[in-house]
Amino acid sequence: MPTQNVNLTPQLDRFVKEVVESGQFNNASEVHRAALAAMAKEREERELRLVRLRQEIQLGLDSGAPVEVTDLDALMDECLDEALSESRENA
Repeated sequence: MPTQNVNLTPQLDRFVKEVVESGQFNNASEVHRAALAAMAKEREERELRLVRLRQEIQLGLDSGAPVEVTDLDALMDECLDEALSESRENA
């Protein structure tokens, strides 16, 4: 497995030590891998949301009928749910 050296702030170093000492992880490497995996998942979800939002925008432009969006967060969550569902169906 490739190795990388990481410089942490004192706060992050304390956090890593705390979660290892709490038993959530066996060592610092597991903490770092989990953090990176969470970042990768967040990035993928963001990309899926953007793809779906662009599709919805295009549908709106093509239809010509305006739709009022009162809760953008809810719309983005719905876009993610639909994109994830489509992604699973196509897998």
